[in-house]
Amino acid sequence: MKTGKKIVLEIPRQLVDRRLDVATFSLIQKKYPESQLSRNALSRLIKTGQITLNKTPARASHLVSLHDKINIFENDLSPAVPQLEPRDISLPVLYEDNFLIAIDKPAGIQTHPAGNIKRDTVAHFIAARYPQLKKVGADPLRPGIVHRLDRETSGVLVIAKTTQAFEELKKLFQNREIEKTYIALVYGHTPNLENIINKPLARQKGKLKRAIAKTEKALAKSHEALTMYRVINRYKDFDLLEVTPKTGRTHQIRVHLASIGHPVIGDKLYAFKHHRREEKLFPARQMLHAKRLQFELFGKKYDLQAPLPEDFLALLKKIDEIKKASYDNEALGNLL
Repeated sequence: MKTGKKIVLEIPRQLVDRRLDVATFSLIQKKYPESQLSRNALSRLIKTGQITLNKTPARASHLVSLHDKINIFENDLSPAVPQLEPRDISLPVLYEDNFLIAIDKPAGIQTHPAGNIKRDTVAHFIAARYPQLKKVGADPLRPGIVHRLDRETSGVLVIAKTTQAFEELKKLFQNREIEKTYIALVYGHTPNLENIINKPLARQKGKLKRAIAKTEKALAKSHEALTMYRVINRYKDFDLLEVTPKTGRTHQIRVHLASIGHPVIGDKLYAFKHHRREEKLFPARQMLHAKRLQFELFGKKYDLQAPLPEDFLALLKKIDEIKKASYDNEALGNLL
């Protein structure tokens, strides 16, 4: 257990109904302007229960009330800056210029440290290959990283090389000005060869999983989510889809496809039990690949693409031999 002097911050009237993380950060900035505690570090302290509300752990999103008391250790106001250990990890670089790097992230590697900090991540690769990027971005554990892919998702990942590029790329993602294209292999046949899924997403309390918001309470805390898909190839029991998410919610593609009864093959979080029983045919990871990113940065148009990885191609060939495809078009030929 952590020891040291505790500081108590009381919520004033002007911060009532603010999020706990926002209110805490505001009070620290006002009362301890010399503090080096970042927003990301503060959120981690709340999540691990080292910052409490009325002596009780609370979520960062909890709305505070008048005279609530926030407890924080004095030592945490100026924490040691976390160091990212360089590791000799080999990752394919698809493209690089003065502003950004595009890598082809393999399935099985996390984008940045989270939870198991001993696991190799893209961030460790950056620390070793591009040590000059350690101050790019707000979090030293995510140098230059402006977006992420799930650990079991492969494909294009963009890393900013300068602070200016980092801020501009963040804006492009936030403003939905980056066109993202994924390839997904799903169970069953979608009801349409082409369609849009428009269902708001909400986080399930205390869980990693996201869910379609249906109740009034869930809808109040939900976020808009929009996903377009079209069938590239149709096998006897599976569909190969090109998916274009128009919003960037956590697990969006996986939740949306599962919501229409066609989860991504190998998805251990959202696939249904009867699907998971059939997985002897499949690789151990979810068959979702970030194929393409298109955007304009500083007047230059980027079209960054990652080829389908070997395990994905091998599975398509295996399924085709066993199940036989019944639908094909030029788009599939462009993938192989």
